[in-house]
Amino acid sequence: MPSKLPSFFPFFLFLSIFLLYNFSTLLLPFSFTPVPKTSTSTSCNLFEGHWVVDPNAPKPFYGESCPFHRNAWNCLRNNREGMGLINSWKWMPRECDLPRINPERFLGMMRNRNIGFVGDSLNENFIVSFLCILRVADTGAKKWKKKGAWRGAYFPKFNVTVGYHRAVLLAKYEWRPKQSELSNDVLKGTYRVDVDIPADDWASISDFYDVLVFNTGHWWSYDKFPKEKPLVFYRAGQPILPPLEVFDGLKVVLENMVSYIQKEVPSKTLKFWRLQSPRHFYGGDWNENGSCLSNELLKEDEKQWSEQRSKKDQLRY
Repeated sequence: MPSKLPSFFPFFLFLSIFLLYNFSTLLLPFSFTPVPKTSTSTSCNLFEGHWVVDPNAPKPFYGESCPFHRNAWNCLRNNREGMGLINSWKWMPRECDLPRINPERFLGMMRNRNIGFVGDSLNENFIVSFLCILRVADTGAKKWKKKGAWRGAYFPKFNVTVGYHRAVLLAKYEWRPKQSELSNDVLKGTYRVDVDIPADDWASISDFYDVLVFNTGHWWSYDKFPKEKPLVFYRAGQPILPPLEVFDGLKVVLENMVSYIQKEVPSKTLKFWRLQSPRHFYGGDWNENGSCLSNELLKEDEKQWSEQRSKKDQLRY
């Protein structure tokens, strides 16, 4: 896991927060103190636009002392370079304004409800900053770690809980060491992935949350699961034949997890699927002394997605 927050993260953070805020208005009935309406058009396509630097960007919502930070990810405390510029970027839709999130309004609209995030470190990165932003509206927020959540917070002023459940593949998987050491091959064991069974970390939480945000992607590569410790995919308790490569396994897992969510998660629950961000390390990958300190946005031909990386890595085996 990278020790530094990727430079694209703030961009995805603010866009994701606004989407969650915008769609929270669908959760009726609710009660909150009336505030002036924003001018954002409901017909605006928020995904069509571009990033701009705002020379008059407001100060960040929180500082280095936010109790929900992980020390390794606390860019402010760790004096990450370029934070001023990073906090100045904002997403500009083509046909409407994108207002800054109002933490008090958001929590007011989510009063007496619970929000859950399920997935890998992208969702964990997000929730850390999300909790710090929401704490502005309720300084009495407390750390929360129930229902199997890795981390989270409870906001007593609004009776809102926000939790994160780590499930990097979404599907259930477990390590199976090699049974015999007599073979000279490099196989050390396998990870069994049951494509039709959700990970225990989130299989029984759906009744608790009113909003669920899912993601997966960055663990589906050969640097996470090299040839000596490969993924082996099962369906209905039996190995899938012929064996699937990593990216084909991802497709099958996504199909099955989406089907499970549609069948098992209550219809009243608002569900989001969050896409992954591109890889953008320079001078090596995150575990190879690479860095992500560039002050410029990635060009289209510079983006590295998991599918592209998986195909490239397959050439090495």
